[in-house]
Amino acid sequence: MTMTDRTENDAVIEAAITSVEPAALQPGTVYGFKFRDHVKVVDLTGDEYLDEPRRKTGTVTVDDVTSFAQYYAKHADPDSEVYTDLDAGTVTAVLDAHTSDVDVPRWQDHRLVLRMKPTEPWKTWIGKNRIALPQLAFAEHIEDNLVDIASEPVPAAEMLEIAQTFQAKTQVSYASGTRLASGDITLAYEETTDASGGAKGKLAVPKAFAIGIAPFDDVDPYKISVRLRYRIQSNKLSMIYVMDRPEDVVRDAVKSVVTKVQDATGITVMRGVPS
Repeated sequence: MTMTDRTENDAVIEAAITSVEPAALQPGTVYGFKFRDHVKVVDLTGDEYLDEPRRKTGTVTVDDVTSFAQYYAKHADPDSEVYTDLDAGTVTAVLDAHTSDVDVPRWQDHRLVLRMKPTEPWKTWIGKNRIALPQLAFAEHIEDNLVDIASEPVPAAEMLEIAQTFQAKTQVSYASGTRLASGDITLAYEETTDASGGAKGKLAVPKAFAIGIAPFDDVDPYKISVRLRYRIQSNKLSMIYVMDRPEDVVRDAVKSVVTKVQDATGITVMRGVPS
């Protein structure tokens, strides 16, 4: 048999195969067809071939406890499990978790995640925490976020006055700073404008103030102490504020949200990450 004969035979076989009337296949089944020297597989087991999915799958992410409780109540069953990762700020429900019967495993791929997003005030304050700010930038930060400042130990009105003084004293040369026994700061400066004639002065700054902000929407504001530091380089002043252990505030806030999840759903939340 020549190569030409074999090619013609192949053409006849293919023509015969393609001339066969198509047959209806049953969705949800895997078919195997012998084709020449191999088996061709047709997999119709996907949900796209069915009128509806065979089971619930996917991960739903919500932003608050109310939404978590609502979705959980609709889709959970007695074998559902819930975990929290305190560092990541998440609560994860495995709605189709394994049953207690070792012979009845489940897929564990229908999940609900509560992702705690930082509030805008929290992002604003944490974003400049421990960063040296030029005096004008510091003053603007205080003025723009005055509503977050707690009444004690330094009221918002006094912090506003300090901010306005910083804004007015941009044309000065800072010589030194002194931390008093009380912890407050005194900054010595000299006017550099011609009109002032080199007048000298001192600027008093408190050692600390406090802010009241919530890390997440589902928790009450926390009162956080904010300590003040200064830096003088080339007669230019920079101010630094240091929030008191914000990471502890976040972890405590996550625990508070977890408690609210437990109260809203009646479940016990485990610490950890599901497989």
